[in-house]
Amino acid sequence: MFFRRILSVSCGVILGILTLYILEGACFRLVEDYAFKRLRWAWGNYLQGSEHPILRKFPLDHFAEPPSLEKKGSIYQESVYSSRIMSFSLPQRDRYLEFIHTENDPLRNFDIRDLQSLRGVITPGLTRPAMYEDVRDGLARRTGDILEYAEGFFIFVTSVSSNSDYEYQFAQWEKTFAFLLNEGMACVLLATNSLEDLMGKISFLKANYPLLSENLVVFARGEQASLVMEACFARPSFYRGIIVENPARKVPLSGEISQNWFLAHLDQDSMQEEVLTTSIMDWARKGRESEFLYPSRLGGLIRQEVQKETSPLPSFAISYALMCKEYFSIARMLFPGPPSASDAMPILPLQDASVDSKFDSAQNLKDDLYKKLEETDGSESEEDSFNCDMVNEYRKIHADDPEVLNLSNRELILRIGQSFESMGDQVMKQIKLKDPLFIRYYLSLKELGL
Repeated sequence: MFFRRILSVSCGVILGILTLYILEGACFRLVEDYAFKRLRWAWGNYLQGSEHPILRKFPLDHFAEPPSLEKKGSIYQESVYSSRIMSFSLPQRDRYLEFIHTENDPLRNFDIRDLQSLRGVITPGLTRPAMYEDVRDGLARRTGDILEYAEGFFIFVTSVSSNSDYEYQFAQWEKTFAFLLNEGMACVLLATNSLEDLMGKISFLKANYPLLSENLVVFARGEQASLVMEACFARPSFYRGIIVENPARKVPLSGEISQNWFLAHLDQDSMQEEVLTTSIMDWARKGRESEFLYPSRLGGLIRQEVQKETSPLPSFAISYALMCKEYFSIARMLFPGPPSASDAMPILPLQDASVDSKFDSAQNLKDDLYKKLEETDGSESEEDSFNCDMVNEYRKIHADDPEVLNLSNRELILRIGQSFESMGDQVMKQIKLKDPLFIRYYLSLKELGL
């Protein structure tokens, strides 16, 4: 009797665990919010990504190991890895495919306009009030002005033979553009046949519309895909992500440290071309060379076309573009952008290149900070004192958090600095390149114990 009861309880427990396992797997496959939450549980947040020590013990796709950098490996191994590591995006890809098959008149709520040589730019209609740094950078006349922005900018690079060909291609892409617009990304179909024209138009966009084009993701096929890779080779800092489908030829890698994500979508014929696939694998593995967890897993992927989809952009690529946009919208403070005039003139110059207590003497740190305190005492509001790009970025990201709103700039500098410092010297070096004034303030406040 006792043995029978134990057996009954054990079977009940096993059945319960099995039921939970099946339900969890179904939720991960079908519920988009849960799939992304499980990803964040497994990897942590974008800024301090680290693998969860308990979840790491389970055979989850989030912990699939990238193909070895030392061994050549197979292009097919890269494709299998990409499918596993992006499995969290399956519900989102289902939503995209459903959207393009059911949506009618998709661009009715969005503004379409020409930006000089860029024809038919569609914007998501996002606006925000100007902040101090916007006025400083010449993007607004005063704080509070309404500025248009986008969380990302998706460019489809193609070639067109006539005006009617352009209109036909644009009509094909309307639903895909609408899906991205609903996710906060501006979109444009960019027709070009030369590298010079492509780079000129993207340079114009970056220079004149920085709030729209900060997180730039570019997609192209065939010859245009090779042009996009060449443009990225020339100016890698302009791009957050490039997605190529069956590029026409091999393109060399940039010597710079990779900060942009890379996805190659290949059909069976392209998978058989050894010279091309070797080049593509080099690009993918270069994209994964990062000290940060998310780009070290997602920064370079190769996807084999298994089944032809009816959508103009493969659903795998759409989720990759959105993940790229989502990551850099938060983690952009970790990656220094192209140098600007304001970056070239730091208010408090650093005396040494290292980012630790040795890069300046304690007395100099104290002198600088006491000077700053004397200058701001009674003459500046808390909003203006200890103001720097990092603090403004952090406030923008956590605009809805009442705790952050109640913290002073000084308190935020200490909180953010302690968080970055716990991530190691390499992260501090990246932050120093991005905002040297923030590092100066943090080390000074830390030295004084304020």
